[in-house]
Amino acid sequence: MIRHVETKRLKRMLYPSHSKKCFLLTTKTEQKWHLSTTASRAPRILCSTQKKLAAFHLQLGRILAQNLSHETWEKHLFIVAHQLARGYKLISHRDERVVIAGRIFLRAGDKAAAASAFPEAKFFYARGIDLIDNDEDWESSYQLCMDCFSKGAEAAAIAGDYEQMDAWLSVAIRRSIGLDDQFRAHYIHVRSLAQRNEMEKAVDVGLEALELIGVRIPSDNVKLHTLIELFKTRRLMKRICVADLKKIEPNKEKQVVSASRLLNILGTLSLSGKKHLCPLICFKSVQFNIKHGILSGMPISLATYGFLLSRFGMLTEATSYCEMANSVREDLGIVETIASVNMAVYGIVFPFSKPLRECEKQLHHGYTAGFEVGDVANSLRCASLHRYISFFSGQPLPKFLKGVEKVSKLMKEYNSNSTLLVNLVYQQAAVNFSGSGGASTGPAYLNGDFCDYNKIEQQFQEKTHSILHEQMNLMQTILAYHFAHYDTGWKSSEKIHVCGGGSIFKGFIFQYIHIFYRGLTAIALSRNENDKRKYAAAVKACIKVLKIGRKKSPLNLSHQSYLLEAELAVTKKRYAFAERLFMLSIEHAASAGILHEHALAHERFGFYYMMRNNHEAAYEQIRVARDLYAKWG
Repeated sequence: MIRHVETKRLKRMLYPSHSKKCFLLTTKTEQKWHLSTTASRAPRILCSTQKKLAAFHLQLGRILAQNLSHETWEKHLFIVAHQLARGYKLISHRDERVVIAGRIFLRAGDKAAAASAFPEAKFFYARGIDLIDNDEDWESSYQLCMDCFSKGAEAAAIAGDYEQMDAWLSVAIRRSIGLDDQFRAHYIHVRSLAQRNEMEKAVDVGLEALELIGVRIPSDNVKLHTLIELFKTRRLMKRICVADLKKIEPNKEKQVVSASRLLNILGTLSLSGKKHLCPLICFKSVQFNIKHGILSGMPISLATYGFLLSRFGMLTEATSYCEMANSVREDLGIVETIASVNMAVYGIVFPFSKPLRECEKQLHHGYTAGFEVGDVANSLRCASLHRYISFFSGQPLPKFLKGVEKVSKLMKEYNSNSTLLVNLVYQQAAVNFSGSGGASTGPAYLNGDFCDYNKIEQQFQEKTHSILHEQMNLMQTILAYHFAHYDTGWKSSEKIHVCGGGSIFKGFIFQYIHIFYRGLTAIALSRNENDKRKYAAAVKACIKVLKIGRKKSPLNLSHQSYLLEAELAVTKKRYAFAERLFMLSIEHAASAGILHEHALAHERFGFYYMMRNNHEAAYEQIRVARDLYAKWG
C-alpha cells in the first residue's frame, strides 16, 4: 500500500511556504522512493527567478539521488538526471561534479543510447562533459572524461549534429593517451563520415586507424594482393567447420575486438567508397577473426565472405558460408550482429537460393532486431535492402508504400541520408505505379514529390557507380518500360553498364533484374528503330546473362529468362516455341509469387495472341493480367 511521507527536510525544500504533502512516496513495508508526476510542475509555481528554479531542481535531484533504493534507481534514472540537468551549472565542488557526471549523466546517456534515443543521449553526455571539461579532471578521471567525449561524439553523429561531433571528437583524439582510445575515436569518426555519405573519406580514416595497431591493407597492386588473400582465405576456410568455430576460445582483448569491428564496417563501406579494396578488406577480416578468436565478429565475417564469393560467381560455396554465419550466430546467441548478418545473408546471397518473400521477412527481422540492440547503422541498411527485396518480390503496393514511408521517417530521424535517398527512389516508383499522385512529369519518369531524377543525375556525372545512382537508373528503366517510354528506359539502362562488369550490382540479384528489363526494352526498340542490329545484339547478350541467372536462382529468375526468350522467339517467328516459353514464364512467375512480373508475363502473352489475331485467347490473357495488376495495387 502506497502512502504519502511527510519529512521536515523535504517539506522545507519542496514547500518553503506551504504545508501540503510532499512529492515522494514509499511503500509501507519497504523504503522505496517514488516520484509523483506532479513534482516537475511544482517548481514553476514555487520559484520566481531562474537561479532559484535551477537551485530547486539541483537540490531535488540531489535528494532523489541520495534516497532512491537500488531497485528503483534504474527506473527513475532519467527523472533524476533531468532534475540535475536543470541546475548542474550551480555545482561547484569538484568531487560532486565528477560523481554526477559519471554516475548519473554518463549512465543516463548510455541508457538512452541503448534505446536508440540518440538526441536524448547527446543531451546527457553534454551535461557530463560540461561538468568535467578541464585539465584537472582529465588527469584524475581520465576514463570518465574519455567515455563522455567519445560516446557524446558518437551520439551527436547519429543525431546529425556533426559540428558538435567534430568538436568532441577532436578533444577525444587530442587527449587520448593510449592506442585503445585513439582507435576508438577513429572508429567513431569512420561511422560519422559514413552517416554523412562521405564513404571514401570514411574508408581512408578507417585504414589509418588500422595501421595504428599494425593491420595494414595494401593500396598498391590491389588485384594481386586480392588474389593472394583469396587463396589464403579459401585454404583457411576449407579446414573450418561450425563445430571448430564453437571450440575457439573467445578473445576479449579490447584492441583486437575493436579492430575486428572496424574491419567489418569497412568491408561494407568500401562497397560504396573505394570498392576495389572491398574484397581485400573482407578477406583480411575473415583471417583476422579466425586468427584472434573474435567470436562476436565471426558471423559478420562469414556472411561477408559468402557475399564476396557470390560476387566471384561461387554461389554454392557462398550459400554454405552464409548458412554457417547464421548457425554460429544462433548457436552462440550473438544478438548484436543480427542486422549486419541478415543484411549480407538475406539481402545479397540468399535471394538466389531462397524465395524472395522469405528473404523479405528475415530482413525485416534484421532491422527491427538491430534497433533493439542499438545497431542503428546496420539496422537502417537492412531496412533499405528490405524495401528493395519487398518491391521485387511483388509485395502489394499499398503495403509497400506504408512500409517505405515508415522506413523513410526512421532514416530522416537518424540522419541516414545515403539510405534515405535510395529509399525515396523506391517510394517515388511505387507512387508512380499505384497512380496515387506525386508524379510531376508523368508515371514513366522518376520525378515527383519524393525523387528528382534529373537533379540527382547531375550530382553523379563523375560518380557513375554509386548505389543511389544505379538503383535510380534501374527503377527508371523499369518504369519507362512499363509505361512504353523505351528510349528513356534504354538510356537509363546504359548508365548502369552491368554487362561490362563495372556495376555495383555485380553479385546481387539486382544485376539480373536490370538485365531482364534491359532486354525487354531492347526487344521493344528493335520493332520500331532503324538500328535493329544493335538492339538484337543487346537482346542476345541479355538472354545469355539471364540463362546464367536462371541456373543460379531457378526459383526467382526463371520466369524472366523464359519471358525474354519468348519475346525473341516471336521476333524470329518461331511461334510454337514462343508459346511454350510464355507458358513456362507464367508458370514460374506464379510459383515465385512475384505479382507484377506474373501479370507482365500474361500481358505479353496476350499481346502475342493479338498479333496472331487470336482475340479470344488474347482477351483471356489480358483479363488475367489486369486482375494480377489490380491485386498488386
